Amino acid sequence: MGKVTATTTPLFFQSKLLCISLLYLFTTLFLAFYHSLSPTKCLFRSSPFDPIQKPHFSYPPSYGEHKYAIPTDRSSCSSPVLFSDYGMVVEEIHNLCKNSSAFLPALRYLEGKGDTFAGNLSTQKRISYFKHSNNSMKVPCGFLKKFQVSNSDRIAMGSCNGVVVVSAIFNDHDKIRQPIGLGSKTLGSVCFFMFIDDITLKGLYYHKLIPQNSPDYKVGVWRIVKVSSKKLYENPAMNGVIPKYLVHRLFPNSKFSIWIDAKLQLMVDPLLLIHSLVVSTNADMAISKHPYYIHTMEEAMATARWKKWLDVDALTRQMETYCENRLQPWTPDKLPYTTEKRQSYDEQLLN
Repeated sequence: MGKVTATTTPLFFQSKLLCISLLYLFTTLFLAFYHSLSPTKCLFRSSPFDPIQKPHFSYPPSYGEHKYAIPTDRSSCSSPVLFSDYGMVVEEIHNLCKNSSAFLPALRYLEGKGDTFAGNLSTQKRISYFKHSNNSMKVPCGFLKKFQVSNSDRIAMGSCNGVVVVSAIFNDHDKIRQPIGLGSKTLGSVCFFMFIDDITLKGLYYHKLIPQNSPDYKVGVWRIVKVSSKKLYENPAMNGVIPKYLVHRLFPNSKFSIWIDAKLQLMVDPLLLIHSLVVSTNADMAISKHPYYIHTMEEAMATARWKKWLDVDALTRQMETYCENRLQPWTPDKLPYTTEKRQSYDEQLLN
C-alpha cells in the first residue's frame, strides 16, 4: 500500500489580500526610492531621446548668490501644457524650418539714422503700418540707432536659421541661468543667445566664468553677446528690451524664437514649447501670464515702487495714453483672456 504525503501552503501565503498588499507595499517603496535618486524627479521616460533634467554648467558658489529665480510649486514632470513625443516634435519643426516658404512674405524694414531708437512717429502713423496691403512697404521697426555687437557675433546671429532662445542681462541685474530638460538633439538645432553689457561682463570676469582673452564668450549653453552701450540709452533697462522686442531683427533667418527673462529659468525643452504653444495650435505668438499682476496698472505701480523705471513722469504719461485708448481693468467678462497685463514700462521704450 502506497503512502500519500500531503503538502500544505504556509498560512502566511494563503490570504490573497495579504499577498496583494505586500506586492503594493514593495512596489511603492521601490518607486519612492527610484524617485528620490532620479535627477529628473520623473518616474519614467518613454524614450532615451526624451528631455532629461541635468545641469549644463557648474557655477562657483559666490556667483549670483543674492539673485534668485522666481519660484514655482509645480513639479518639473507636471505641466498644464500637453507636450507631444519629443522625436516627432524634432522632426516636424526641422521640416518646418527647411520649408522657408511657410514663413513668407517677409517684411521689409525701414533703415536710417534717428535721435531715438525707433523714430518719433505718432500713434496713428504707427497703426497705419499694420493695415497696409503692400508687401513691398518698408516698416519702421527699431534700429534707427545702432545696436553695436561684434562682427563674429553678428555672423553667428545671422547663421541661426531654426529656433533661437534669447535673454539679456544689463547692469549685472541678474545671473545667467542654464536651461534644464533639454533633449538629446536640441542643442544641435536650437541657438541660445544671452545679451549683456560691459558691467555684466566685468561680473563674469570677476567670477572667472569666461576668459578675458577670448574673442567669443560662452557660458554653458548660452553664447554671450556683449553689446556696446556707448551709442544706446543711458538707462540699462531701455537697452535690455531691445533684444526682447526685436528678436526678429537680430536673428533675421530664425523661424521661431523664445524670449525668457533672465530672472526665469527655462525648465522645458524649447522645441516642446514651440510645438505645443505655436505649431500645434497654428498660432503666431504665445505669451505667458504674469506670475503676480493681472492689470497693467498693477505693473506700473510696482515699477514705480521698486524704482525699476526712474522716470515716473514718463511712466505716468504712458499709462494715461493707455487709458485714453480705452484700456479697462480686467474682469471675468473678458474670459478666456485671463489678464490685461502688458509690459507697460517696456512698451514705451521703443515708441
